[in-house]
Amino acid sequence: MIQEQINKPTVIQANADLVSEIYELVHRTIEEIYTKYYSDEAVGFFLELHGEENILKDTSDGKVYAVTLEQDVIATGTLDGDHIKRLFVLPQFQGRGIGTLIMDFFESEIIKNYGAVWLDSSLPAGNFYHNRGYAVKEYREHKLENGKVLAYQIMCRTNFPIDPNEYNAPLQLVRREMELQGIDLDEMREAFPKRLYLLADSLYDAMLAKNVGTLTYHVGGEVYVMNHNDKVGFVKGEMCSPGIATQAEDLIAAGAKELIHVGFAGGRVGTRIGDVVITDGAFNDTAVAGLYGYTGEIVETSRELTDLLCEEMYSKGITYHRGYHWTTDAGYVETSWRIKYFEDKGALCVEMEGAGLFSVAKFRSCRAAGIYVISDSGEGDDWDLGWGEEVLETSISKVIDAIAKKG
Repeated sequence: MIQEQINKPTVIQANADLVSEIYELVHRTIEEIYTKYYSDEAVGFFLELHGEENILKDTSDGKVYAVTLEQDVIATGTLDGDHIKRLFVLPQFQGRGIGTLIMDFFESEIIKNYGAVWLDSSLPAGNFYHNRGYAVKEYREHKLENGKVLAYQIMCRTNFPIDPNEYNAPLQLVRREMELQGIDLDEMREAFPKRLYLLADSLYDAMLAKNVGTLTYHVGGEVYVMNHNDKVGFVKGEMCSPGIATQAEDLIAAGAKELIHVGFAGGRVGTRIGDVVITDGAFNDTAVAGLYGYTGEIVETSRELTDLLCEEMYSKGITYHRGYHWTTDAGYVETSWRIKYFEDKGALCVEMEGAGLFSVAKFRSCRAAGIYVISDSGEGDDWDLGWGEEVLETSISKVIDAIAKKG
């Protein structure tokens, strides 16, 4: 009798002794679940496809696995090269993490030898696969009896969890770079500024003009340490998500614990030239975030650091908007429909670096935040450039004064 209380389900490779139980599991699940989604012809097709003879053949080939609980089979799946097939969980055990357990096992096995995981998705499982990061690559149809057609999706996943400790090239490269400069990285990491402002273009120039920092390190750019506080520094921020992501890797390897991007952005919902935005995160329209394993629509900033930054800016007389913004890789191709999409989402502004920085910071367990000064607004013939306008220059001066100010 199947136990209702889950203790510790285990994935095992199935043998011939389990074929009958697996067959019963598959057919019971099809009859209870698939009948809610498919025609009688389609249900009959699935029952025939997953007949006992086919299950026995795959089991003999060493492809079939089972999830067992106290000697009962509660789920099954078939691993065929880079494909996952015949994945079924008994109805009473669905929603309890059993599907996740066997999928984690299959994916970890596949990516040892292949670059992607493929599967054919049934209607009941489509949302489950989508939430795991699978994307539809192809739609296919299979003709059934009585003129009926079975439509299904071929799905693929190419992004998987990454262990930062396995990808430590930035630390190795920075260590070698410091060695060439005659610097011991471990000693430098102790003294390196814990907070760094990554300043864009004329913001960086304005900070240099104030003469409040000393050029101290050459890593991830020219790093200046504040004269009044050696725990804080600034550097010229690289452009675009890939550039600032690489820079962030170097600065974190050097010892930075907080990275604050201070850049320019195009105004969107309710923001005008000269306004200041402190972001809670970026609507991601870049490639970098996905490469670091973040597939959600928003890459968040560090809430704790963002709250602190808001308090600091307010205490120094900076008024600001707070909310989410949009980061894009294509600064000159902001199509009207994409603008409308992100405006409807509430994006306060658009720029090209934030999502890249926030992704790397999350990956490396570093705190990150962003401040943006609205430098232009609108689109097409109505695009208004703020460069040279007094309101923009005033905002630049206020933000830089707030960062450079003691206390």
